[in-house]
Amino acid sequence: MNNQPLSFTQSQQLQAQGEQVIAGFTQSMMKKPEQFSPGAFPVYLAKGEGAMVTDVDGNQYIDFICGLAANTLGHNHPVVVNAITENLSKGLIHSLPTPIEVQTAQTLVDVIPGAQMARFFKTGADANSAAVRLARHVTGRDEIMTVGYNGWHDQYMFDTPGVPAVIAQLTHRMPLFTPADEPKIIEKIAERKDELAVVLLSVPYNRVLEKAFLQQLRETCTEHGVILVFDEVVTGFRLAPGGAQEFFGVTADLVTLSKGIAAGMPLSAVAGKSDIMSRINELQVSTTFGGEMLSLEVCDAVLKEYQRTEFTKHIAKLGAILKAEVNQISEQLGTPLRVVGYDPIPMFLFAKKPEEHVKFAIPFLAQMAKRGILMRREVNFICGVHTQEHINETIAAVKASLIEMKEAGLFDAQDDE
Repeated sequence: MNNQPLSFTQSQQLQAQGEQVIAGFTQSMMKKPEQFSPGAFPVYLAKGEGAMVTDVDGNQYIDFICGLAANTLGHNHPVVVNAITENLSKGLIHSLPTPIEVQTAQTLVDVIPGAQMARFFKTGADANSAAVRLARHVTGRDEIMTVGYNGWHDQYMFDTPGVPAVIAQLTHRMPLFTPADEPKIIEKIAERKDELAVVLLSVPYNRVLEKAFLQQLRETCTEHGVILVFDEVVTGFRLAPGGAQEFFGVTADLVTLSKGIAAGMPLSAVAGKSDIMSRINELQVSTTFGGEMLSLEVCDAVLKEYQRTEFTKHIAKLGAILKAEVNQISEQLGTPLRVVGYDPIPMFLFAKKPEEHVKFAIPFLAQMAKRGILMRREVNFICGVHTQEHINETIAAVKASLIEMKEAGLFDAQDDE
């Protein structure tokens, strides 16, 4: 296990150029250097294979970022590569619909509980916005409730620069980080029942929700004619083969999916009952690239691979081991790190207060990177090609990192009530 500072010469040179020619520097704000451990963490990756990635300076890492959850099967997986190479000669996008649209839609609705129809898009934010427009049309109401992150579009990020202030009047953003937040969501739905079209729920990652709350949410939405949407852009195909609906045993009206739907290829979807989904035909919801063939071919192949390999059981098992071992080590060392949340989506937390957590997370990521482990500050992901050996190596790296941080006195002034 390496314990020496890494060289990032090529990353730094590319960063200087990128800052000049790419507006905002990265395509996703979650990939910006300041999201990790600036100066002690790679900025650019060159390639990936399986569970491993290599940065532009030649340093190799076990990857737990996994393309921000998109690389569910790991990097360069044969199922993905074969689906692309075997179908590339057919073209990318045609002037009329293609058979793969029908085939993949059928495969998808066969997997998702309660789904009878689907519609394809390119990003999670696209799918969520389509679901919201559809819900507003079906209910004849204008207000929406968002729980968790649902994308960068105006109706979700209404308090950011460039968004008209008036949009905030139509959106209720509700937290769900603690059990105390749950009754407030139910109360808000009842309060706004005549104006509220939809509740768009992305589960929090810092804790595992209880089925009783989601069942109450389902019943409340049904009672007041509010459409319930599970935003499964991240959780889809990770918590269970049928996603959060199957995991919790609660059925939403609509489900939005991306990330793992095509294991890294750009694709998203809305799926649900036909009585709601069929009415999308009455709307202006249209995208040229929703029918892009290679992503649909990959989606079809990937969904079948999940079922063939018991993918969700594998990643949950490894995630549970990682969580238990890291928590035991941290407790024995007297450090504040705890792994919380869903087993296949391990969230590494040093403190409840964000500012306190970041103070520890930045040096921790640097320690882990120099030991060959690539992680995010909070939410990380187990992929289908992670092995017990990868998990063991990661656990050993966590222990060594926490010991070095402790010896350096980084935990001497903990302040998290």
